[in-house]
Amino acid sequence: MRFAVDTGGTFTDLVLEDARGRVHMFKAPTTPGDPVEGILAAVQAAAAGLGTPARDLLRRGELFIHGTTHAINAIITGSTARTAFLTTLGHRDILVIREGGRIEPFNFLVPFPKPYIPRALTFEIPERISSAGEIVAPLDETATVKVIQTLRDRNVESVAVCLLWSTVNSRHEDRVGQLLEKHLPGVPYTLSHALNPILREYRRASSACIDASLKPL
Repeated sequence: MRFAVDTGGTFTDLVLEDARGRVHMFKAPTTPGDPVEGILAAVQAAAAGLGTPARDLLRRGELFIHGTTHAINAIITGSTARTAFLTTLGHRDILVIREGGRIEPFNFLVPFPKPYIPRALTFEIPERISSAGEIVAPLDETATVKVIQTLRDRNVESVAVCLLWSTVNSRHEDRVGQLLEKHLPGVPYTLSHALNPILREYRRASSACIDASLKPL
């Protein structure tokens, strides 16, 4: 028996294929506060429809696939968590400048896209690592702690960290994560090198910011 569940913005749909290859479909309301409740409700609906206890139904399963539009809905509607972005000193505009260029470079009436994290919630961390992984400027932990205190004062719900060349040497980024755990306990964070260790700075920063903004949901 195989299960496939899709958690949508309104309904949670469950498709079940039994041992004979027959396909059954069930539906339950999505519960935004805790999407798992909607999934369990769909399983209960399937159990009732097939006349078997939910526990026994799941026990017979060989595969359980889950997909959701929960994340993309939050991004589109702007209902993600209040997220801060920490980056290397001097590179505060990574999300603003992006990778340069415009879709219509000669059409000056096209508005420039807003950064995923507003500049008001973007903070610089004094440190620098070279492309060879060498520490050019050590991490200023005192300044970093002050930034973290500012995040707490501004009621930040999540934090994304993307420091230059952390993909080559993650020492500073890892330490920032440790300081966040110590001085901002309970607030989730994403370290770019751990999530998406690629060279393109804007892409790595963007993925870290998106991931962090969805964690509290």
